[in-house]
Amino acid sequence: LTSFALVAASADGQCDASGGDPTCLAAVAAGVGAPVAAPLAEEFATSVGVSRLVAALAVGALLCGALVFKLALDGSLLARLAIWGLLPEAYLSGSLRAMVALLRMKEQPTPVVVLRNCVTDAGVAELVEALRAFGGKAKVETVELQQNPQLSAVGVQALAAAALHESSSLREIDLSHNPQLRSSVVAALQPLLRKKESKVKTLRLRECGLVEGDVESLAEDLVGSSVRTLDLSQNDFNSCGEALAGILKAPALEELRLAHCGLYPEDLRDLVEELPRSGLLSLQLAGNRFGSRGLQYLVPKLIKSKVDELGLEGVGLDKEDLELLSAAWVRRPFSRLGLLGNRLTAEECAAFAKALTSLHD
Repeated sequence: LTSFALVAASADGQCDASGGDPTCLAAVAAGVGAPVAAPLAEEFATSVGVSRLVAALAVGALLCGALVFKLALDGSLLARLAIWGLLPEAYLSGSLRAMVALLRMKEQPTPVVVLRNCVTDAGVAELVEALRAFGGKAKVETVELQQNPQLSAVGVQALAAAALHESSSLREIDLSHNPQLRSSVVAALQPLLRKKESKVKTLRLRECGLVEGDVESLAEDLVGSSVRTLDLSQNDFNSCGEALAGILKAPALEELRLAHCGLYPEDLRDLVEELPRSGLLSLQLAGNRFGSRGLQYLVPKLIKSKVDELGLEGVGLDKEDLELLSAAWVRRPFSRLGLLGNRLTAEECAAFAKALTSLHD
């Protein structure tokens, strides 16, 4: 009868023991007795505690998730992981926001900034702002913006202007593998190239879609430039030998890289004509299949030049061509000669190196 009365009371809405009403709990205790009511009350309190714990954990998870989302959105999550040593800084190369966050948060220098497939003109503006704001502690010396198809001359011009700023520590700019830039990149870099007070000493424009007219413009701009290393590899400069010779007139230029530029023997003939009068110390010609004929044009001028490093990897040389190089080396030794990728065996190359060493001794 007591149980029936309790159920009826609950059904009438007078109380609900499951809701924690003390009156109902008292009724349960009075109706079923203390031995039964005590375990029920303990079980109820336990269930309420577990529910509150689960709710607290859920709220905490939501807050943590929101924080992680915010950090991921502004790039600071990857930056923090890199600063803590949990992630290599190279992993940030695909996120402009992460790199900007790194420059902002990191107290130690960040000498190299590499960004690929993530930079637009607006992104360059954001990067430039970060360089000016945090450049004092970041001390960025190299900016590599390779393979950014949405980058145009507008972004390049903004970067060049930032490099000319008195607070800039930039020494190297790499815009390689952006064939969409074409001739516009030369015009955008012109203010930077024509000022000797520029701190940029290395400029890399590999595979930027440059043509003969661009080479001529570069030659004019480099006359008053402080650039020492110029990389124009992987641009099609077939029949551009005379224009390339103009670049050798740049007084500060010490290294010129023209790998895989489609140079023919006649191109090499025109190019090296200026070599004896230039201050060039390194000439890299790998991948241009000019062969023996091109080498015959090169060697007489090489002897009279200051070139100390010569890259002839994969240019189509044979064993017979080694004699010509050996004769040139005897007249004026140079410290480095690259010959990999030619029609030469490893044994022939080793024997040639040994012969040069013995001649020098």
